[in-house]
Amino acid sequence: MNRPAYLLIGLSALLFSCGETAENTMDQYGQDPRISELEARMAAMTGQPVPEGQGAGNWEQQGAMEGGSGFGQQPSTAAGMRTHTLNSSTYNVPFAQLDLPAHWNVQGMETGDWTAIAPGANVKNTKPASFMMVGGQLGQFYRSNGQQMRAPVSPEHVVMQDLAPRMRQQGYELVGQAPAPGVEQVDQRGMNGLYVTGQAQKTCKANLSEWRRGDKRLAVVLHWFSISSADMANWGYYTTELEATEGSYEREKSGLLNGLSTMRYNPSYFAAQHRQAKQKEQESWAAHNQQMQNNQQSWNAHNARMRSNQAAFDASQAAHRDMVNSVNNSQMSIYNNTNATMDRMQDATINGIRGEQNAWNPHTGEQGKVEAGYNNYWVNGDGQYIGTNDVMYDPNANGQSVDQWQQMPTEP
Repeated sequence: MNRPAYLLIGLSALLFSCGETAENTMDQYGQDPRISELEARMAAMTGQPVPEGQGAGNWEQQGAMEGGSGFGQQPSTAAGMRTHTLNSSTYNVPFAQLDLPAHWNVQGMETGDWTAIAPGANVKNTKPASFMMVGGQLGQFYRSNGQQMRAPVSPEHVVMQDLAPRMRQQGYELVGQAPAPGVEQVDQRGMNGLYVTGQAQKTCKANLSEWRRGDKRLAVVLHWFSISSADMANWGYYTTELEATEGSYEREKSGLLNGLSTMRYNPSYFAAQHRQAKQKEQESWAAHNQQMQNNQQSWNAHNARMRSNQAAFDASQAAHRDMVNSVNNSQMSIYNNTNATMDRMQDATINGIRGEQNAWNPHTGEQGKVEAGYNNYWVNGDGQYIGTNDVMYDPNANGQSVDQWQQMPTEP
């Protein structure tokens, strides 16, 4: 995932990966010589041709039409600066450009996990830390399944709660911290460009904390992000860290802040992201509608069997259906609001660590966790489940009531 794109997560697709770099490759006419290749890749991936005038060779004109991003401009002519381009292999288009000091030896732009080395200084990006806070019935569901929750805290508190213990272990002491408005504005522009399902609030903040250890100085730029709705918040942060000697610290810090504040996003990247996100949203709704139809058919069959029972039992079942539908609607609303930010790879990793896998309760339509390792799972109306590798096993065979146990669909 592009380090500058971590704040664009979310939980939108999620992880971005990066392709080959395009550092200072403009030809004499200000165009990228790989125009046709990038356009062909995008058309093959999205199934749509790149609109006329919107190809890689028209980044500058396109940026002017779509908010003046400045992406695709000629390499920086500022004294001592050099323009770098980060690429996204997810959509096969350049992601962003930024200007960094020319004397920095920058590595990793082709992956987004970039670092820089200079005499007496080095720069690195850390992996993102992501958290979730969910309220209501869905929050209770997550907690009952062992999901750790953390309410959002301000960047200043993140510095004191998360960064300070790590820095003390390395021998650093905090000199001070302050907002980094230039970086925050750039991060917010990137977040605003993302397509997110539902009425979600997208927020970015940035903080600069400074640390000292002997003759070493450390500047930590904290990139803080949040995608939230009425009942859920997905938030987190990552850092860009500069370590330098006392004599070169102020100059290198200025170069880093200027570079992060001059990042320019490619409008074509966001156009591709919007197309894919909308397509996934449509597919999600289609799957949801199909599932609801299947559920309705099951309920119709159940009601036909239960109509001969006494009125009190019918009333109890009606109340049960109302509760299940309420939970389903609430869960689907939260899911659709955060579909772009949920990462299936992370869920699979956590399942592997815990020895669990995802399963869906056909009685309620809810997703939950079951112990991994079995080929078939059966669940009753009380939520009790049985795992078995015997394909011939049917717990209804010797039961007193028919259809009390139903098979649970699982996800590998």
